[in-house]
Amino acid sequence: MNNIVHILRFEFWFRSSPNQIEQMILPVILFTLIFLIGFAAIFYNQKIIGNYPPKNKIFKPAAIGLIILGLTGLVFCLLTWQGISFLGVRFFLLVIFLLALFWSVAFIYLYQKRVAKEIIKYETRLIKQKYFKKASKG
Repeated sequence: MNNIVHILRFEFWFRSSPNQIEQMILPVILFTLIFLIGFAAIFYNQKIIGNYPPKNKIFKPAAIGLIILGLTGLVFCLLTWQGISFLGVRFFLLVIFLLALFWSVAFIYLYQKRVAKEIIKYETRLIKQKYFKKASKG
């Protein structure tokens, strides 16, 4: 109960003090996972999906954003650990984590809503190009 009261205080989120390395393990793990998920999405996009524009439009920006947010979070973890007075406050770690969460949810939503329609349009365009080229030659 004492920890919950400590976390709800203004000083916990908006004061920077040098922390023990043990206190920074959880944020470092979270931001490392965000970075690795972004890197895995880039790898999946390049190796598994390849050059397929409907899915590339979703996976590439989502992965790049997660990589950037993960690296930014790790830098801010370092600043917090070092006790940097302004940029090292825990509030920034919370904001970056929430941004990464929102970024992921937004792209999952876009994937579910747009990709099926984009695939149909893309495949239709490929078929039209294939047969209209043959019709114009013959």
